[in-house]
Amino acid sequence: MKRNAPHSAPYVAFPVTRAPCPRTRARISVGTPEGGSRFVLAVFVDDVDAACTELAHRGVVLLNGLADRSWGMRTATFSDPPGHIWEIAQDLDPE
Repeated sequence: MKRNAPHSAPYVAFPVTRAPCPRTRARISVGTPEGGSRFVLAVFVDDVDAACTELAHRGVVLLNGLADRSWGMRTATFSDPPGHIWEIAQDLDPE
């Protein structure tokens, strides 16, 4: 990814398995890799239905079916082989 490219946001990801408790300052566990995904990666597409058809052809199983959301998006989610959750989304009311 180009630095400062339009419509991009660089990020740094690192595992956090222990963090200080705000009240006691004791280090507590907040999760392990085996505990599941801690975030969702969202990708906007022009046609969620077509994207889901392509995913199905590639053997991807959706975690939830296509859904029209009350906030004006059509979405579906799936997980990749390492277990990261992905949401594909389409704006239902493009301007």
